Amino acid sequence: MTRALHRRTVLRGLGVAMALPFLDAMRPAMAWAQEGSATVTPTRLLFVFVPNGKHMPTWTPKGEHGELPWTLEPLRPHREDVLVLSGLAIDGGRAHGDGPGDHARSAASFLTTAHPVKTGGAGIRAGISVDQVAAEHLGRSTRFRSLELGCERGGQSGQCDSGYSCAYSSNVSWRTATSPNVKEIDPRLVFERLFMSVRDGESATDAARRLRSRGSVLDFVLQDAKRLSGKLGPSDRRKLDEYTTGVRELERRLRMIEQARGDGAVLPIDRPAGIPRDHQEHVRLMLDLIVLAFRTDLTRVATFMAGNAGSNRSYRWLGVPEGHHGLSHHGKDAKKREKIRKIDRFNVEQLAYLLERLRARDEDGAALVDSSLVLYGSGIGDGNRHNHDQLPLLLAGRAGGVRPGRHLRSGHNTPAANLYLSMLRAAGVPAESFGDSKRPLDLT
Repeated sequence: MTRALHRRTVLRGLGVAMALPFLDAMRPAMAWAQEGSATVTPTRLLFVFVPNGKHMPTWTPKGEHGELPWTLEPLRPHREDVLVLSGLAIDGGRAHGDGPGDHARSAASFLTTAHPVKTGGAGIRAGISVDQVAAEHLGRSTRFRSLELGCERGGQSGQCDSGYSCAYSSNVSWRTATSPNVKEIDPRLVFERLFMSVRDGESATDAARRLRSRGSVLDFVLQDAKRLSGKLGPSDRRKLDEYTTGVRELERRLRMIEQARGDGAVLPIDRPAGIPRDHQEHVRLMLDLIVLAFRTDLTRVATFMAGNAGSNRSYRWLGVPEGHHGLSHHGKDAKKREKIRKIDRFNVEQLAYLLERLRARDEDGAALVDSSLVLYGSGIGDGNRHNHDQLPLLLAGRAGGVRPGRHLRSGHNTPAANLYLSMLRAAGVPAESFGDSKRPLDLT
């Protein structure tokens, strides 16, 4: 007879604590809210920021159920999982007398909707971001309150955009109005943070040496996994096998990247390791780690910055050697706009990859996309105009009764905070308002 497991059961080995996915055996001991015999699955929230706006003519569908335009075509297999949003604005991103600095303001206000104080030194101030409002409520039941990931390093001091602190350009998650949550960009360090534990009295350098000279994390917990498997039913054994296979595949990809870079086995804890040279592989590793963290309920809230505000990354593999930010100031040049379109579509392809992973990851007979909400977009509309209205925003998932599969038009200058308030309520967060919200956006 299968024994009941607590939801927080982990596999343990030497210096390793590996969370488990949801198993049928956990149902009798669920810590989540229950109504009768039905379990209420928790909502996961992911906020994805992309820099420099979009080329809007090939982004916006025509009509509520019109064909997806060229930039959004990669989402066609996931059309019924995605809500395209038009008409939303973030007033906090506008200048309000502060002059240039739209890129810095676009990131600082993206999830806070607040107008950041223009300073290049001390005294930074934006607002508490919506992900952190959610984390305050949802993070009480998880090992990690929230995860903040990205693909580009960014300074937390000095000036990065027309007198604005680099802290504004580098962060979208703000725990308090004056304290941004600094993101992690190294997938190896994220993996180790999720699954490793440092021993008492162990220095950071010694921990790094031990962790990087070890074999697979699964090798450490193998005995515990075998012990547990013997107590599970056939369905749970299959789930456990699929999960451990997925973890081993992530490790394999990380090791291949480190070998290609020539990284040694012993590295300082703060030295970047496992950061792919291939940008797409970097993005997808980070997204896979988020999905893994959601699936194992290590966290229910995450943010991901595909690039810092004003990012000037080159996309040579797309035939775009110029920097992204420079091209966004296209001045209506046809060749530059064509290259911007390629970058926009590439980024949407990464969202499609994420949705495929969320759809494939079954939990108690349902896909993660059905219990998640994923906000994707930019704090700038058209990169050439630097406007903060008509923002390119998408919402994927069905948590809280959200009805995707359509194009939802709102009145011009509708606060994006209305959307954020709706997302909070869909996740069960008892919020009366957020930022400059007027009323919840009807997403059902």
